[in-house]
Amino acid sequence: MARELRGRVVLLTGGTSGIGRVATARLARRGACVVTCARDAERLRTVVAGLPGEVHGVACDLVDADDREQLVQTVIDRHGRLDALVNNAGVGRVGPLMDLDAASIEQMVTVNLTAVADLTRLALPHLRRAGGDIVMLSSAAAWAPIPPLALYSATKAGVDGLVTALRREVPRDVRIHSVNPGPVRTEWLARAFGARPDEDDSERKLSFGVPPEWVAVQIEKCLTAYHSRSAAVPHLLGLARLTRVPPVGRVLDALIAPLAPSLARRTREYGRRIANRR
Repeated sequence: MARELRGRVVLLTGGTSGIGRVATARLARRGACVVTCARDAERLRTVVAGLPGEVHGVACDLVDADDREQLVQTVIDRHGRLDALVNNAGVGRVGPLMDLDAASIEQMVTVNLTAVADLTRLALPHLRRAGGDIVMLSSAAAWAPIPPLALYSATKAGVDGLVTALRREVPRDVRIHSVNPGPVRTEWLARAFGARPDEDDSERKLSFGVPPEWVAVQIEKCLTAYHSRSAAVPHLLGLARLTRVPPVGRVLDALIAPLAPSLARRTREYGRRIANRR
């Protein structure tokens, strides 16, 4: 038996595209009241208006600590409770660490890790009262980082570390889940190369990967489970955890390091092609 979603208040970050958009629609169809946020207020209004069920949009820049605090407070003021937090929003930059500028590094760490930790901190008192759930969207790159995603992989490894620590720190009446997808067919890569897709061209900016619906299914399974879950998407990617075993890791270090320049070049070429599609 799964727990019921109907009537629960779920805060899901980054709901205007990709995984967040599909997950918001899926949870709303199951009867949840979903509050989602994004920086682009105009696109947020358009997306929310086209989604089924009870969905509310809040314009929010997760880089801003005041915005994060106001986001959680808005949910409580409007709905009187918070039953689940889905930390979905994330950003990426593609390139070797030495090629990234300071602003890119700061933004990635802030959105992918600092904002996740801070929103979780702000939500926890309400989630403890509700016996609620936290779902962290991590990445298979946290288990098996490859060039040129060193910093992105590190931020997601930080999210995984936070999941493990919270499971030991937070009372068991709050379930702490993680979902680690591999490549997903979203705008993520185009955005990593500076594109800002809108509703008219978003379909042309999608990179290869599994459908975002696969990830949304796992988010729903987390929110309806009785115990904390960790899920890889697709499931086979769970084998990537083996790369953290020292003998396997050392072999991969030796094999991948010589390929790093070629991997970086090919990824840049593909990413720029996606970002510039008309």
